[in-house]
Amino acid sequence: MTKDGSIGRARRFYWWWLRELSKIITPRRAGERPWRTLLFNTTEGLEIYTRGAGPTRRIGILDPHASADQIASLRRLLLQRETQNSKQVLLRLSPADVVHRTIQIPVAASDLMDSVVENKIETIVPWPQDNTCYGYRAKGENATTPDQIDTDIVATTKTIVDAAVERARRIGLSPNAIDFAPTADAPSTAELMTLEADPVSKTAGRLHIAILALVLAGFAVGGFGFYQVWGLKTQYGDLESKITAIMARVDDVKRLNDENTKLREQRERLAKLKIDDRPVMVLIEALSRALPDTAYLDEFEIHEKEARLVGKSADPTSLIETLESTPEFEDVRFSAPTTREDGQKLGTFSIVGRVQEEAHAEKTQ
Repeated sequence: MTKDGSIGRARRFYWWWLRELSKIITPRRAGERPWRTLLFNTTEGLEIYTRGAGPTRRIGILDPHASADQIASLRRLLLQRETQNSKQVLLRLSPADVVHRTIQIPVAASDLMDSVVENKIETIVPWPQDNTCYGYRAKGENATTPDQIDTDIVATTKTIVDAAVERARRIGLSPNAIDFAPTADAPSTAELMTLEADPVSKTAGRLHIAILALVLAGFAVGGFGFYQVWGLKTQYGDLESKITAIMARVDDVKRLNDENTKLREQRERLAKLKIDDRPVMVLIEALSRALPDTAYLDEFEIHEKEARLVGKSADPTSLIETLESTPEFEDVRFSAPTTREDGQKLGTFSIVGRVQEEAHAEKTQ
């Protein structure tokens, strides 16, 4: 026996058990099915009846070979009478459509009536079983034999049923059930088919969902209990590691505080240097004020605290005194000999000087 085979048999048994249980707890329909629109299928055509608060009224007949105009006229009548509610449309077969028999079934076999009727059908209808549509209704104890139950059996072919349903749909109606009665106004003898969802299958589906919910709830409760036990067991074991981790965090915080203090001191030093250093634009503006109109710069460089000026002037020597007198520069001197080309009025100079700190310059002013 393979594992897949065992699972398959278990699944089939589960669904069989679920359906049998559903048959027991699903209430059977008692009495005649209520209807608002009745479609009585006869050899002359599909007779249409309606009823509401008043008496039953025949509003027309759909001939087997009805024209498009006749079909449209019947659809308009049905729309006017608001008969489109599919839950109240009943298709009824006439005696010409069915085989009708009354049989006796032992009272002792009343619990197995479905199986007994199914076996009897094979001896009642002359067409194949797979083309058979049937229904039955227990009438009560036999008048002469009290231990027998009189049961009406009605059978027809699926071909007849499909044709009648298609005829109903041509006028815009979808029956929700099919039954049999000798006449349109006679009580139903038996219901052959329901076109609604199978109530037994619906019950089985609901039971299946309920069982799954119970199983999942059981797993959830068990899993939660296991989780609680495991949590209590591991809680004390984790306590020491948590304390160790906390102490390590304390050490990290101390280390980070020390590093933060060093970074703050460095930032303060850099800020102080930035405050003391003069901006380049300030130095350029000071040079533009100090240099005479007969001098101009070709290069201006600052390396750390030392500025280097290269340019041309009519009197390069006087530039030393001029720049020395400014509050922005001190220790001004030539870094290279001045040169003057033949015939040129301007001489080339290269001067260096130390840039004074802004705070120091303010004190000297």
